[in-house]
Amino acid sequence: MRIHIMVAALAALGLPAASWAKAQVYKDWAVACDNTRHCEANGTQGDEGGNPVSLLLKRDGGPNAPLSGELLANSEEGGIGPLSLRVGGFSLQGLKDEQTLSAAQMAKLLPLMLDADAAELSDGKQQWRLSLAGLKAALLRMDEAQGRLGTPGALVKKGTKPEASVPPALPAPLLRSVPTAARPGDDALAAPILKAVRERDCWEQMPDEEHPAVSVHRLSAKQVLVLRECGRGAYQSGSSVWIAQDKPPYQPRLAQLPGGEPEYQMNAEFDQGVLSSFSKGRGFNDCNASSAWAWTGSRFELMHDAEAPQCSGIPGGISLRSWVTRQQ
Repeated sequence: MRIHIMVAALAALGLPAASWAKAQVYKDWAVACDNTRHCEANGTQGDEGGNPVSLLLKRDGGPNAPLSGELLANSEEGGIGPLSLRVGGFSLQGLKDEQTLSAAQMAKLLPLMLDADAAELSDGKQQWRLSLAGLKAALLRMDEAQGRLGTPGALVKKGTKPEASVPPALPAPLLRSVPTAARPGDDALAAPILKAVRERDCWEQMPDEEHPAVSVHRLSAKQVLVLRECGRGAYQSGSSVWIAQDKPPYQPRLAQLPGGEPEYQMNAEFDQGVLSSFSKGRGFNDCNASSAWAWTGSRFELMHDAEAPQCSGIPGGISLRSWVTRQQ
């Protein structure tokens, strides 16, 4: 099952849904791997309800890479005391509501988690239940993506294949955005450029009489970026992104954004050579997704991409990254 939070965000505005996705969801667990072979898997309390809880598992690519965990427990009542985490007959004591679990702790927990239905947390007054439904499938996907299947370091299907056969982690690409200062009169370019646009789907979603937000941003000595709002919800909006010449006939064209929606970007902003998009899929504090692209002087290149695939009552959700870069 593949999902992308942008689908829900676009649907909330009546805009077209995404045709691509990255994170995969297996019951109460989701997993994503990025361009460096770093993988992340997250589990929650699932549909059973109760106090929100999350366990985020992280592992870099390469032989003998350790698995670490990040535990998060929330409560509307507040005042969470020292927690105990129990799986079967094993427990960890004295945990915080935001707790990093070391590779050594995960090495003890994981084999038990693979054969259990849930992990139980308690501070003596409140309880949390972390569902383990889908954990095996998510970790199997992680092993597959990192080339670990059949090796001693595999999380699920271990074997005798040499650990040295695991592909190494890949370096994050180096990107350098090219910011350009605005010029006097740039704002006045919006009207003639938008008049020259031929792809008019945006106007069908939000006509001019609805006063869509419009902004112009300088890209180079001869090019500008134009953002025009195409849909508006209670707490977010979607915009189309055009690149145009700064002189007639302007020749506006939809920006080509690697890995992104060709028509709409949610809550789009452009600053210092970076175009960013941040969507709020189901609610203000839930199911967020974020992307960013760097203008490199001639085109946009993907700088960052992450999403929180599961809406589980944790503000902002737990983001799983699918693309990362280094900035110069």
